Amino acid sequence: MRLARLLICAVALTGGLAAAFVLVPRAVRQLRTLSVPAVGLPTAPAPAVHVAPSRPVEHPVSPSRVAANRASLAHPPLAESRGRHGDSLGLIEIIGLQLLAGVALMCLTAVVLAAGRARRRRTRTYALYELHLSTHDQAKGQDLEDMVESIANIVRAWPADRARHGQPYFALELICGGSEHPGGGKEMEWSISVRCQPETVTALDGAISAAYPDVRLGRTHGEQPRPRAGVLREPGYVMRFRKERNFVYSLIADGEEDASSPLEQIARAQIAQGAPSLVRFQLTPTPSFFEELARRLYRRHENKLVRQERWGLPEGGLWSTFNRAEMRAAERTQNRSLFWLETVVAADSRDVCKAVAAAVQSRRGENRLHRRWMIIRQDLYRRRFPRALGPPVPSSRTLVSAAEVAHLLELPSARMKGVPVRRVTIPRIPAPPGVARGSRARRTRPGGPELRPSVSNGRASIPAGAGGSAIARRTP
Repeated sequence: MRLARLLICAVALTGGLAAAFVLVPRAVRQLRTLSVPAVGLPTAPAPAVHVAPSRPVEHPVSPSRVAANRASLAHPPLAESRGRHGDSLGLIEIIGLQLLAGVALMCLTAVVLAAGRARRRRTRTYALYELHLSTHDQAKGQDLEDMVESIANIVRAWPADRARHGQPYFALELICGGSEHPGGGKEMEWSISVRCQPETVTALDGAISAAYPDVRLGRTHGEQPRPRAGVLREPGYVMRFRKERNFVYSLIADGEEDASSPLEQIARAQIAQGAPSLVRFQLTPTPSFFEELARRLYRRHENKLVRQERWGLPEGGLWSTFNRAEMRAAERTQNRSLFWLETVVAADSRDVCKAVAAAVQSRRGENRLHRRWMIIRQDLYRRRFPRALGPPVPSSRTLVSAAEVAHLLELPSARMKGVPVRRVTIPRIPAPPGVARGSRARRTRPGGPELRPSVSNGRASIPAGAGGSAIARRTP
């Protein structure tokens, strides 16, 4: 993986610098001690002079002195051996200190980056925008996957920014709230909202409109997107979900192209309870090298099935109908953007949470959403819920592909009955550039009748009516 390679390169660079601090001074000292031979002109050899050898004078030597000389030649002096041993220990100490300094520097850098990312995670600004549905929300499967891919590219941070500040997320929230009815009782209303950073809401609106042309994010007409008023309160009970099996097994089953959206069943379950509840699908894009990890997991699982059928094991391998169906579903999740999926169901009571969670878990393929037990961390995630703070280190079983996300987050169509939801009836049809736009403000004469819009170049504009949109027409 790319991250492992970067880590190995950083360790190798630190070790090389530490070794350079030790070896370079020694090499410089050895170069200084080298003697350079003198180069001169050749000279004539001097005449040889023969001198008769003189007979050396013999002195008597005691046997004890001869033994001492032999012992000194066999074993070097103790001071010299100690000096050499001390030099080797000093060299090892220097190398150890240099390596320790490099490791300490890397740990300090990691701690500084982690502290900066944690601070940025707590202080990052998000806003909640309502997603206004239309009366004909229909999208093709490939258009949904392209929409999710666009959302991933919009939300995903650059590698340098991700290392310093972390990765922002994108969340789809299904909110079921009630208001007091004048005649008594409570009237429930269901809506869809998107939680994102304010600077990305315009780009997200364009990505969603590519699959759903008449759906608007944070606005109903041509105005700027505005966040919803109010803040979420701390719920009474929270449930979290993740995949039950490994990432290789997909949440999509064969033949689900003709099925209705999973959000429709969740909406009916929320309304049927008659109590406020919220379902959140929080998506955090992974780094791009996670796609290579997904391919490796797929190949490893495929090779495992091949070995089972070749080594004489009592397994069907790839010839098994069941294994082939699972591998076909897993193949659809390859070569897609990946997300960390945090699925949360919140309500004031445990029974309401359980009823809504049953609808969340109802749609399943070769894999399914499994409830995470939070006996000790229940209060922690209840406090984190209003700010939508997930775990700092996500689980490997929360990894999903863009194809699975497109299957989960398909918007409900107009055929959904029994759910009170507001829809925009005016389609998004922009006027041609050549049509003149009229002003919303009416001009009147002081004490006179209203001025009618003037006709110029064969075009006339009519001011906006009660619907808030301008109607343009061309006069003959």
